[in-house]
Amino acid sequence: MSNNTRCAIYIRVSTQEQATEGYSIQEQTERLKKYCEAHDWTVVKVYTDPGFSGANMDRPALKQLFSDIQKGSFNTILVYKLDRLSRSQKDTMYIIEDLFLKNGIDFISMNENFDTSTPFGRAMIGILSVFAQLERDQIKERLMMGHVGRAKTGLWNGGQKPPIGYDYKDGELIINEYEAMQVRLIFDLFINGLDGEQVSMNTIAKHMQERYTNRYSSWNKKAAIGLILKNPLYTGMIKYGGVFYPGKHEPIVSNETFEIAQKKYDTYIKNFSKSQRNPFQGRNLLSGLLYCGHCGARYYTALSTRTRKSGEKARYAYYACYSKYNVPKMKKADSCQNLTYKRDVLNQRIIDEICGLQLNPEEVMRLREVSIPETDNTSEIIQNRISEIEKQAEKLLDLYQHGLFDIEKISSRMEELNAERDKLQSDLEFKKVPAPQVNVKQALEIIQSAADVFQYGSPDEQQALVRSLINKIIIDNDNIEIHWTFCL
Repeated sequence: MSNNTRCAIYIRVSTQEQATEGYSIQEQTERLKKYCEAHDWTVVKVYTDPGFSGANMDRPALKQLFSDIQKGSFNTILVYKLDRLSRSQKDTMYIIEDLFLKNGIDFISMNENFDTSTPFGRAMIGILSVFAQLERDQIKERLMMGHVGRAKTGLWNGGQKPPIGYDYKDGELIINEYEAMQVRLIFDLFINGLDGEQVSMNTIAKHMQERYTNRYSSWNKKAAIGLILKNPLYTGMIKYGGVFYPGKHEPIVSNETFEIAQKKYDTYIKNFSKSQRNPFQGRNLLSGLLYCGHCGARYYTALSTRTRKSGEKARYAYYACYSKYNVPKMKKADSCQNLTYKRDVLNQRIIDEICGLQLNPEEVMRLREVSIPETDNTSEIIQNRISEIEKQAEKLLDLYQHGLFDIEKISSRMEELNAERDKLQSDLEFKKVPAPQVNVKQALEIIQSAADVFQYGSPDEQQALVRSLINKIIIDNDNIEIHWTFCL
C-alpha cells in the first residue's frame, strides 16, 4: 500500500467489552494511530461508537462513516478487530463488498493483520466473518438457554410491554388490580354474555371501550379481546418456545374459566365465516398492493370453479395480472406471461415474510440501510455556494452602508444573487431524499403484534397491518419484490 494512504479509523466498544476485554476507546485509538504512524499513513478522521452492539448497523458513527465514503476524503478504513465492524456475517460482507470495495476503499483489520487490497486478505475476510457470526450465534444460544431457565423457574422473560393485567417489577409479574379487573370482565362477557344475551367480540370491544382504558389502548380493536382470551398466562402459566411452565405470578382467571373460554372461542371462530362475512370477501389480503413486473399492470383477485372427483363443486381464488387475462381498461399490454398465484399461497408467503421480521427485528434495520440511495457531494457543493452568496450579499450591504456603492448597483447585484440563491435552494429541495412513511421504531412496534393479528385478528385488521408495512409488491414470476413502508 502506498504512502498516499488517507485513513479513517473506526472504533466500537460495548460496555461489557470495555469492562472485561480491555477494548477501551482510548486504547484502540492509541494503537490504531501508532499503526498508521508506523506505515506513514495520514489519519483523516476517527469515528467512534461507544456502548453500541455489533449485532446491527444502527450506530451513529458507522452511519456517518458510510455517508463520508462518497466525499473521497479517505481511501482506507482501519479497525482494531474485524468484529469491531460487525458481529454479523451478512452485515460484514455487505459493508466490505458493497460499501467499501465498490467505492475503492481498502479495509484493514490491525489485529488479524490483513487487508482487502490483497486477494489473500479478501479471502480471509470471508473466513473470519464466519467466526464472528459463530460467536454471535453462541451468545444468542446462551441467552436462549437463560430464557428457558427463567421460564422453568416460573419467571416471565420480560420485554418492553408487560401483558395487560400485570406490572413488571423486580423481574416478576405483579397484578395490576385495575387492569386485572378488566381482564376478568372480558372473560365473563365472552362466556356469560351481556344482560343475559350472548355477545360478539366486537360488542365486547365496544363495551370495554366505552368504560375502560389500559396502558396500551382503549379496547378499540376486536383483536385485543381475542389476545386476552387466548393467553394462558392469565391462568398462571409461562410459555416459552412452545412449552408451558408453571409461573410464579398470581393467576387472574381460573383454569376452568380459561378452558370454557377456549371451547367457546373455537366454536365462535368456526361459525364466524357463516354469520359475519362472505367467504370470498375480506380475505384478499393483498388487494391493491400487487403489480406485474412484466407489463406494469395491477394484479386482481380472480375466482374459478372446479368440479372435484366426488362431483362437488369447489371455488378457488387467484391473484392474476389484468393484462394476462385481457381485462379492458385495466390491462397495460395485449398479452402478459407473468405467473398467476393461488391467493392463499401468496398471502401466506407475505405473512411469512412479515412474521420473519418479527423473529429477526435486525433485518428491519438492514433493509432500511440498504434502501438508502447512494449520495454524491452535489448537495454539499450547492449548500456551500448558497453560503457564499449570503456572504456576498452581506458584503454588498456593508459597502452600501459605507457609501462605496450607489443603491442602483447594489440593487442590481442583489437581484442577481437572490435569483441564483432561489434557484439553488430549489435544486437542493429536489435532491432531498423523502422520508419513509413509517420509521424503524414504528415498524418494529407494528411487527411485534404481527403473529397475533394474523392468528386472531379480523380480515380488516390483517389487511390494515399489511398496508402499514408494505407499499407495494412487484411480481416477476417466482421473484416477489416487497417495497416496505419503512424503506426509501
